[in-house]
Amino acid sequence: MKFSVLKHFTQQSMKAKYYTAIMLSFIKYQIVISQGILSPAGVMISHAHSKGGVMLSYNYMSMTMKNNRSGTTAVSDEAVWNNYIFAPQDMHMNMHMLMGMYGLTDRLTLMAMTDYITSTMTLTLPPGTVLNHHHGDSSMVMSTESIHTHATSGFGDLKLWAIYKLLSDERSSLVFSAGINIPTGKFDIDAGDHAVFEGERHPYMMQLGTGSLDFMPGLTYLKHNENITWSAQAFATIRPFFNSIGYHYGSDITFNVWTSYLISSFMSVSARLESFTGGSIQGSDPNVYSVIEPDANPGSYGGQKVNGYLGTNFYIDKNFLSNCKIAVEFGIPVYQNLNGTQLAHQYTLNAGITKTF
Repeated sequence: MKFSVLKHFTQQSMKAKYYTAIMLSFIKYQIVISQGILSPAGVMISHAHSKGGVMLSYNYMSMTMKNNRSGTTAVSDEAVWNNYIFAPQDMHMNMHMLMGMYGLTDRLTLMAMTDYITSTMTLTLPPGTVLNHHHGDSSMVMSTESIHTHATSGFGDLKLWAIYKLLSDERSSLVFSAGINIPTGKFDIDAGDHAVFEGERHPYMMQLGTGSLDFMPGLTYLKHNENITWSAQAFATIRPFFNSIGYHYGSDITFNVWTSYLISSFMSVSARLESFTGGSIQGSDPNVYSVIEPDANPGSYGGQKVNGYLGTNFYIDKNFLSNCKIAVEFGIPVYQNLNGTQLAHQYTLNAGITKTF
């Protein structure tokens, strides 16, 4: 009799533990969904927070560009030298981003982001070329080096968003984001010892900021069902104002479609397709001489690009790393049709860690 009672008690205890585990797994899954844990590393906006919700994140992006292209056609160094002094060989840009989100109400979330950028570009001269450089002290130095490396680093522009939840239920959400770019990054960095002309500034893409006040509207729809989540997004950057030097970047629009599969309560994998269409620079900087290199030409910016990405996310819920997401994503170009002559995109690596409170 005692054995039968003990056996019954043990069975009931095991059942309770089983159902508790299922309930905890479901709760954790809902937390994962509500915190945007399943969104890929390269996606900044995927959801809005509940009132009082806080999210902090550090994100890293590394992008490499190599080989010149005009439209969809490769361009040789010799062809570049026919129109410019230098032929770019490659460019590496690393960006460290700090972002914070706060749920002001159950529908309205505020978001801010700042970044630190380092950019390096390698260029070459035609063989046998002798070039005079203007140093910062107005002296002139003769150079026979065929390979030149330019580099800049510093903080970029500050970006602020208001994210409003238009629709939300247990399985889907629709949010509208209204952002503004505040021109805090330097956009007048001079070329220093690399200057060919006196007072010359680095080309536009080597500058840290835009110098202009820009608007960034966006719309994001997200749907999840069991272990699968997918999202469709449209973001634009509208640039109606010239900066104090006399130019602004072209407006652009980006479409994102991504899907994520939750393998377990602590891991998911994702696939993303990104389409970008942007215009060329309007106006110009009088101290950026378009004969120097293609990226000094305002017409050599923008175009159409499609990139494909694969990624994985890890959800951690232990000690000080509770409610954390670690995400990694790698992408390569699928299609590029570039304005003017530009370095072609080779690959992008996105990584980051996000903590929700």
